[in-house]
Amino acid sequence: MQLRGYQLELIAKTREAMRQHNNVLMQAPTGAGKTALTVHMMATAAARGKSSMFIVHQSELLSQTSRALWEGRLEHGMIAPGKRLSKLPAQVASVQTLVRRLERYACPDLIIIDEAHRAAASTYRKVLDAYPDARVIGLTATPQRTDGKGLDDLFESIVEGPSVRRLIDGGYLCDYDLVAPPIAGLDVSDVKTKMGDYDKKELSEAVDKPTITGDAVRAYKQHALGKRCVVMCVSIDHATHVAAQYTASGVPAGVIEGKMTASARGKMLDDFKTGIIKVLCNVQLLVEGVDIPSIEVVQWLRPTQSLIVWMQGNGRGLRPSPGKPRLTIIDHVQNWTRHGLVDEDREWSLKGREKGKRKSKDEDEENLSIQQCMSCYHVFKTGPDHCPSCGEVLPRKGRPELEVVDGELEKIDVEAIRRERKREQGQARTLRDLVELGVRRGMNKPGPWAAITLAARQSRKPTPKEFSEAKRIVAEISQ
Repeated sequence: MQLRGYQLELIAKTREAMRQHNNVLMQAPTGAGKTALTVHMMATAAARGKSSMFIVHQSELLSQTSRALWEGRLEHGMIAPGKRLSKLPAQVASVQTLVRRLERYACPDLIIIDEAHRAAASTYRKVLDAYPDARVIGLTATPQRTDGKGLDDLFESIVEGPSVRRLIDGGYLCDYDLVAPPIAGLDVSDVKTKMGDYDKKELSEAVDKPTITGDAVRAYKQHALGKRCVVMCVSIDHATHVAAQYTASGVPAGVIEGKMTASARGKMLDDFKTGIIKVLCNVQLLVEGVDIPSIEVVQWLRPTQSLIVWMQGNGRGLRPSPGKPRLTIIDHVQNWTRHGLVDEDREWSLKGREKGKRKSKDEDEENLSIQQCMSCYHVFKTGPDHCPSCGEVLPRKGRPELEVVDGELEKIDVEAIRRERKREQGQARTLRDLVELGVRRGMNKPGPWAAITLAARQSRKPTPKEFSEAKRIVAEISQ
């Protein structure tokens, strides 16, 4: 299997990290080809006489990886329900089955964990505890946990892959259009939080209303009629209601969720891939792992506080496919204002989010600093006196006020937002300016980012003194 240039770079960086650490987390965006990376690493281990084990949490991922290994002519065993015991040095394992059969398999030289942000779960910990001498590589597009805890107790180092924008510009992912309400039309400020995301029962009651489901169908017909669409829903009841609305309007739709049998789920996916069903109303299942490049639309009816859910969900549709020039993201619930654009640069860290009080609704709006031109509906960062797109004079406000426009969605000018962010970064001249910008953007590592960015402008490496000063500024700002 021929690796792409950025994949070779990522392998080289990971190899370098493993010279110093036994447990390394490899970050690469959804669609970067983590299956190809896995096949390469397992084949390399086999060529060196080393054993390897690839661990997944979904049956679809198990079959997908096994097919890729056979295509790469790497003989392997499968640790899964109904599969016989195999002593082959390469194994693909369902974590749920493996944890029940640990005594049957010798410790492998290399363990590769897919969707490694899940590795803190008890099943994965039992596996790692049973194989303490194995070297471990975790693969994930989003190295965060939804409960906010870090992964630094499992991995010693993180290796970051290419950005989403680099993959789009290189043609490895497709570009996208973002459609959203001109303002926040759904108030979820009173919905409780559990394990780092909205409480599903309360959220379902807030979201599953005729006006919202009706808006979903109207928005689809206006912006993406005839295209294959995955709708992100809150609950099975919510998904069922949305699918019924679509079907009643003449658009064939189905529901897919985790409690379905494998055959029923497979039939639903096949109908979607072939176009028999145009809209698939999903409850959590398609957030990770499922590879359907023909997805042309991702529609969000589920508000989420989880960056993982936002990035992984949209990543399902960023894979290129013949006849699909762009992905359309229809975000009814303003997730993009919570988490930023899909291709926004992000700083990843093994450390968890700092604990603190939940922000009030007013504080959230203040920190977003989002402004919208009501003449052309373009959205951009607060600051300019004129709309960056149409030139309309903008009213000055102490902070952006959000007005409710019932049920209307507009195409967001993503390019205008990118240009505004570049302008904002260009105006940050000093190290302090850059640190403050990084803090405002919510970066995990604003200090190192600021030092590196400042040095890159002068085509040099940052000095230890700059790193130290940036750290001091971060601490000062945080007081």
